[in-house]
Amino acid sequence: MSADIVERRRYARVDLPLKARFLSENGEERPCLVINVSAGGALLRAALPPKEGESVVLYIDDVGRFEGRVVRSTPNEFAVDYRGRRSKTRRTADALTLTLNNRSSWSSARAAPRIKTDARAVVRLENGEVRFCSIMDISLTGASIEIDPRPPLGAEITLGKMTAKVVRRHERGVGVVFSGPAKRMEDAINEISAGDGAYPVAPSVDGPKLAAPFGKKSASAQD
Repeated sequence: MSADIVERRRYARVDLPLKARFLSENGEERPCLVINVSAGGALLRAALPPKEGESVVLYIDDVGRFEGRVVRSTPNEFAVDYRGRRSKTRRTADALTLTLNNRSSWSSARAAPRIKTDARAVVRLENGEVRFCSIMDISLTGASIEIDPRPPLGAEITLGKMTAKVVRRHERGVGVVFSGPAKRMEDAINEISAGDGAYPVAPSVDGPKLAAPFGKKSASAQD
């Protein structure tokens, strides 16, 4: 068995029916569907898959944004290897564990894929006040941000370079809807982010009957 195959099998893989998008090298963003995913890569289904060897940016609904390379491609499926820094791999594993534990709350009717991030952003309020905030998750049509104090419902704000309206308040901040939805997830992230991009978040999860954390498989486990 080659060293590359052994390395790919270090990470537990699970079937998760998640919506996703990918940004190809030519700048075109297309929808796809996750077949299975791990902390090191994913197998996806798409009408027009990218070619083997192509570099892509992958956005997995409820998990995060990943830069990787296509290691296998067929007429309807493609596999992406996005192994990177160990710290990001740990965050990815934690995000996958959280997503699996929250599977009962998935909504197949969600119009736009939403990805977890830890991107920093700047908010400008209606009175001109400027505050820093953290983007908890983002879609093409809106975002959830961590901010304190929380702007009131109905407030018009500027998030990065995008105008938005506060439509929901939660314990850590607010949910907003963009006035002009972005056409590509990468554009949405770039327009609101004040930092170095987005990575999967690893929120704490408490309580019984949780899925085992993702990570290295036992020596007897197979793909």
